[in-house]
Order: sequence, then structure tokens, then C-alpha cells
Amino acid sequence: MNIKFIMISICLLASIWSRAQICFVDSESKLPIPALNIYHETGTLIGFTDKNGNLQFLEGVDKNSISSVKITAQHISYTTKDITLSTLDKQQVYKMTPRATVIEDIVVNAKSKEIIVLKGYYRSLETFNLQHKYFSDGIVEFYIPLVKGKPKYKLIDYRIFLDSAVVVDYDSKMGPFFQIPRITEMDNETLSNRLVELTQENNGTNRVHLKKDGKEVGYLTKSTDGGNLQFYIDKVLPDTVVKEKLFRIEARTLQKVHIENYASTMVDHITPFDLTSIYQNIVATIKRKSEYGHLPYEALNEFYVLERRYISSKEYKSIEKNLTKSIYKTPNKSSYSTRYWEYLGMSDIPAIPTGLKVSLGDSMRLVE
Repeated sequence: MNIKFIMISICLLASIWSRAQICFVDSESKLPIPALNIYHETGTLIGFTDKNGNLQFLEGVDKNSISSVKITAQHISYTTKDITLSTLDKQQVYKMTPRATVIEDIVVNAKSKEIIVLKGYYRSLETFNLQHKYFSDGIVEFYIPLVKGKPKYKLIDYRIFLDSAVVVDYDSKMGPFFQIPRITEMDNETLSNRLVELTQENNGTNRVHLKKDGKEVGYLTKSTDGGNLQFYIDKVLPDTVVKEKLFRIEARTLQKVHIENYASTMVDHITPFDLTSIYQNIVATIKRKSEYGHLPYEALNEFYVLERRYISSKEYKSIEKNLTKSIYKTPNKSSYSTRYWEYLGMSDIPAIPTGLKVSLGDSMRLVE
């Protein structure tokens, strides 16, 4: 039996168990697509796809308001797709087209391969109680030591938007102390080293299943043309919730997904230099005061590589004091000399969803 037919059948059967019964698959491999963001036509983030490609609405979303409206499906590895949902009561499978990513390589002196420098576009979105609280995007340079030291970064141009009403609501319910990552978390280890604690199982497709403690936690997926590799992992084990407490805030993390795309399929030799994009997503509920209970809370971070190069340790030491280490640091105001956001399409970076883009400068005000 055709393996593609089997994968679509699995997706369809899995969708029957989901109330929404909506599944997303790769148009070429027909494999399910995990960690795909779903936005309402108003720009509100309303859900994600799980590891089986099935749409899972965020807690608190009124599903009755979803029918007959346009949604936007967005993923770092696929072309953005607008869909009008006529109903949630039948099986639906939508195909997403892979997004091509091309980064020009540069010739470097072998002696200088000590620090990786990745320059690119980032964006960060924070939602609280199903409303956008914070959005930032810009151009950033990551400096990643290959031998010793932690990755650091330098923001070059960036914008910060806040919805003041949501911020006030958040502070009244949660206090101002709980912070999320404001920029993507980088790792300087090779991919093979990070896979040591996971068991790999190949079912004959171009997707290798990753398991931890006998439970499937992610994938390694080769593109159909064999030129790219995607590493997907959910750091919250299936059917579990990670509970934490910080500054009187109780957090229940339901999902902590990382996706990394590489311009290489040689797993044993992949380093951060091969990186093309990163997606990091936290889906949780948080509570500080019992009268409000647990409220939905999400954080999204993305990074798209535009340029990459190596520098020597000597060069790095000369600029290290001007770099930032904490990914939780929030600048006080926007700072940019170019309108970089107008040129995202030229680099084949997914555009900001239309509804969210409209809210920037409206309900979400630019911090200047």
C-alpha cells in the first residue's frame, strides 16, 4: 500500500478523535505538520497543530465563533495559507506548500571557525487570556561559541508593541514579575549530541520518530528533495503537564515545542552554522490569585537566518562586552534605522498575519 495514502489515512482517523477534525499535511510528503500556528481573521492566535497535524484550539476559545470565518495557518517551513472554515463538524485535510530557504554560503578561513555569527530576523509574541499583550520583531546577530561559553546576541534594529489594556489586566492578576523569553533560545551543541538521550525509530518514510522513556516526543524530517532537515521536539512529554511555581505564580505548561530547520541532512555533522530557522512555542496556563483561576498564556519566538559567518575568538573578545546573554531582557523602547519589516518577502520570510499586522499601531501601540 502507498505510504503516502497510509499517512493521510492516519491523519484522517486521528482527526476523528479531535473535536475540530481539522488536519494539516505536507503537500509533497503528505506527512502531518506539527506546531503550525492558527490565527483568527482578527489576528488573534487561537490554536496550534499537535504532533499528528491536528488542530488543537487554545483553552477558552469559543469554537462557535470559528465557523464561516477566515483563519490563517502559518509555519516557519511552509507558505502561509488563508482558509475559510465553513464547519467544524466534518473531517478536513489541508495541504501546506513547503517554503524554500536559500542562504548564500561564504568562504572562510579554516583557522577562524571558532565563533558562529548568525544574523537574521526575529519576532516574539506573547498572549494572555487569549489577547495579544506583547509583540517585538527586528534584526539580531547571534554569537555562538563552538568550544567554550554560552551564546550571546546583539539587537540591531527592533520594534516593540504593547497593548496597554492587556498589560494592566495582566499586572492586576499576575503582577509584573513573571517574564518569558523575548528572543529565541540558542544552543551551541551539535545536533547529534542533543539527540543522545532520545531513541530514534524509522518507519520507512523520510521522517524519523524520536522517543523518550518510550513516548514519542518529536521527529527528524528530511525534505522531499533531500536538501534540508527539520528537528521537532515537544519538551513536555505526551499526556503530561509540567507544573512550576515562581513569585507566587503557578504555571502549568501544556506544550513546549522547538522546531529547528537545517540546510543539511548529515545529522552527525550538523552544527548551528547549518541553521536556517527556529520556532519556539510555549502553551500554558498561569494563576496567581485564586479568584481568577488558571488563565491561558502563550509565548512564540521565531528566528530566520539571513547571513552566517565565522569569526575568531580574538574578534569575539573585542566585542563580547557589548553583547547580551539573557533571552528574557526587554528593551525599554523601539530602536530602528531601517524599515526592515517591509522587505520580509524578499527573504521569503512568512509575513506577519494580516489580522495581527492590523493591530500593530492600533490596539498594540509602538513603544518609542
